[in-house]
Amino acid sequence: MNNWIKVFGISLCMFLSGNSCSSGADPDAIILDVFSVPAENCLQIQNVLNDLAMDVNGILMHNLDLEQDTIKENVASCVNALIYRNELTSKLDSMVLDYGTSYCSSNGGRFKGKVIVLPQAENLKLFSVGFFDFFASGYKITGNISMKINGDIAGRDFSHHSTDLSFLIENTEFRFTLNEYNSTYIFINDEEGNANYMDDIYQFTSSFSGETPDAISFTFDNQIGLTYAYSCNQIIGGKASFVLTDVGNGSFDFGGGDPTDDCDNVVKLIGETANTEFKL
Repeated sequence: MNNWIKVFGISLCMFLSGNSCSSGADPDAIILDVFSVPAENCLQIQNVLNDLAMDVNGILMHNLDLEQDTIKENVASCVNALIYRNELTSKLDSMVLDYGTSYCSSNGGRFKGKVIVLPQAENLKLFSVGFFDFFASGYKITGNISMKINGDIAGRDFSHHSTDLSFLIENTEFRFTLNEYNSTYIFINDEEGNANYMDDIYQFTSSFSGETPDAISFTFDNQIGLTYAYSCNQIIGGKASFVLTDVGNGSFDFGGGDPTDDCDNVVKLIGETANTEFKL
């Protein structure tokens, strides 16, 4: 993300002055940065959203019926996973993932702060996911996500939707805003009845659109399906498109979807002006 800070002034100057800036830098390198730096940030934002979705689903949705007030099983030691119920009715009131004030690793994500999950329906099919002083892998996240349980089994199929997410790069003033975000997750692991989510595999589609810190529109889109494996704590397969308006477009390749061969955290970006690799 430091690359974004370095290229921000160059890219802003190029877009506002019709490429008339004189920086002395290699023009090919500038073109690569103007496209690949926001592409990398959008890739990491997608990864953050996925890590968050899988932590909320894996830890909380598997324990909606838990009578205790703290979830301990399959939870990282740095996470306090708390369940609050109405004292009179015993109905679920709220759930909190408290990652503390320094970065905590959980299911592949790096988080600090709190995620607050509130039920929006008595049948526990719809939830609001909000944030309190929450950071994920170098971004401060604000806004809310609507989480819907699809089907009859919590912890399996679900979807996310939001229209007001903001990602501020930590210790900077540079902010990526999302004006639309949608993801749908389908459980595909074949171990029926296994309550331990740690070996689950998911297929999911994801799309979001928004603006970079210098108000350039972008879209990230996958409608065929990406593959996520809890055993790898990462996306391990599928492709997604990235479009930076009036700049260029490219494709992210996450791998072939094999939990052994593709569990390397490497994502390839193939574009008109940029061909490179990133680490999730």
